[in-house]
Amino acid sequence: MTHSKQAIPSAIQTAADALEASTSRFARTRFTIGFDGFVDEILHAVDTRQSSTEFERILTIPQFSERVRSAAGKSANIEVVPIQVKPGGNGPLMSLAVAGMGGKVTCIGLLGYPHILPVFKPLEEKAELFSVGNPGRTDAIEFQDGKLMIGKLDTIQNMCWQRLQDVIGADRFKALMVESDLVACTNWTMLTEMDEILENLIHMVPENSSVRFFFDLADPEKRDRADLARVLGQIRALGRRARCILGLNLREAEQVGEVLGLDQTVRETPESVEAASARIAGALELHGVVVHAVRCAGAFLDGGTAGIEGPYCGNPRLSTGAGDHFNGGFVSGLMSGLDTRGALYSGVGTSGWYVRNARSPERSDVIAFLRDWAAGKPLDRE
Repeated sequence: MTHSKQAIPSAIQTAADALEASTSRFARTRFTIGFDGFVDEILHAVDTRQSSTEFERILTIPQFSERVRSAAGKSANIEVVPIQVKPGGNGPLMSLAVAGMGGKVTCIGLLGYPHILPVFKPLEEKAELFSVGNPGRTDAIEFQDGKLMIGKLDTIQNMCWQRLQDVIGADRFKALMVESDLVACTNWTMLTEMDEILENLIHMVPENSSVRFFFDLADPEKRDRADLARVLGQIRALGRRARCILGLNLREAEQVGEVLGLDQTVRETPESVEAASARIAGALELHGVVVHAVRCAGAFLDGGTAGIEGPYCGNPRLSTGAGDHFNGGFVSGLMSGLDTRGALYSGVGTSGWYVRNARSPERSDVIAFLRDWAAGKPLDRE
């Protein structure tokens, strides 16, 4: 159940205190996170240009879509301005979030082959990396109300079961899967060979395993509904051997709900995302489901639910990767021993700091952010 408004600052402060108290314990927690990898180029679309150095951005997706629509039957010249080149992919960005929180992270992905690419150096400094191929590329056009991510996936086929065995080694890979405290499998949508990886995982993981598994499907709209039903069945099967948590954004929750034959209407309120998490978890017989939106988040974990408002940012410096940082913050809170509500605050605190500062936070940053939020201090820059 959601808290009263009077109780919210106390709950946020409690989450911050719990994160601080569990710092040493969390530093021993082992995470393995995979399996994608991208180089992200962050772009702004030009509305009007005043000079070679000055321009006004197209601020919203509806404005951008109107610019594109007006070109139908004609043509258009839409200029984009490079803002930043950074590590990308659900796995690497979630890894940065968890490593920043102080966890022991192994990231498996497409990070450059035979050598790790320089763009992933910030991750290489914080985590153990295994790379089986070169990354994809993403042009991320950012707006105040969202982003358009244009992916180039010509290398994605390198992430497959056989490559994992060949590059990492069968024994080392199995050890990572069955001896980590949490394994995160991300970006099933783009990793077309993920089904084989998951099928092997189901047979590899022993019954009553102590490992937790976290899944991020990553916008399955472009995949066939039969494919989505199949991977949900695989997650359910693995959930019979280990505690599995499915992470979804608002849109993904509706897509999954539709495939499961549930009421797929999910509103952007704490109560609605909380209820959606419980419905989906029940249908899939999972230990947990967490649903995050721009303004709120909700979760079902081990029979209990919670829903919270988030620290909404109306003018984010960077939104690409916000969901991955929520996921990283959420599992970091969970594995730090926080309850469901506390883990949600850890998630929205991590993503809230990230979108305002355009980089991954450290654990101390998240704690300070939550305490400022609880105290009613301004969170957004002028």
